[in-house]
Amino acid sequence: MNATVTKKAGRGATDGVVSEMATYFHVKPGHEREVAAACQRMVDALKQAPMAATIKTGLRDTRHVLFNNDTELLWATTFETEWEPYIDDAFLTVGFEHFVDWMQHTAEWETKIAPWIEASGGLESLTGDKTREGFEEHILGSMAGMRQILQDGQQKAAAYWNPVSFLTMSEITKAERINAAFQEVLDDPAAEEALQHPALKPLLAQAAS
Repeated sequence: MNATVTKKAGRGATDGVVSEMATYFHVKPGHEREVAAACQRMVDALKQAPMAATIKTGLRDTRHVLFNNDTELLWATTFETEWEPYIDDAFLTVGFEHFVDWMQHTAEWETKIAPWIEASGGLESLTGDKTREGFEEHILGSMAGMRQILQDGQQKAAAYWNPVSFLTMSEITKAERINAAFQEVLDDPAAEEALQHPALKPLLAQAAS
C-alpha cells in the first residue's frame, strides 16, 4: 500500500503525539539465528542507556519480528518526535554499530546499506568514539541515505491506536515520579495534619481512586 510521506511519520501513521514505523527486510539464508541475536543485542543496549537519552530521541518502543519462516524481518517502532530527527537521534544515541550488527544479516545490506556506508566514508567514520571532532556532524550529514533505505521498506499501518497518545514519555515518567513522591507523603504519619487541608482534597481523591 502506497502512503504519503509526512514530516511527522515518514510513511507511517500517527495517533496523538505518537507515530509508528514498520519497515521490512529480507533475511539472508542461514542467518536467522544471527539476526535474532543481533536484534536482542540492540535492545539490550537500549535498556542500558540512560532514560533521559532514550526519551530525547522520541522513542516509545521498538521490536524486531522474524516471520514468513524466518525469511523476513520487521523492525517496528513508535516515536514522539518528527520522522527525520527520530531516525537521526536513534542512530546517534544507540550507536550505528548496533544497527550494523543486525542489518548485515539482511539482503538489503549488499544492495543498499553497504553501498550507502561506502558512499558515507566507510564504516569506521560512522562508528567508534562519539566524542571525536566532527563525528556527530558527519552522521547527521550522511543520514538522508539511511532514512531513504528505511522508507523504501516502510509500510503504513492499516490501522493504528495508542491509548496514551496524548501523553509524551516525559509527561508519563514525570507523573510516575510525582505519584511515587505523593505515596511517600501519604505513608508519613507526620503529614497527616497537613493532608487535612481542603486544598489537598483533589489529590486525596485521586489517591483513593
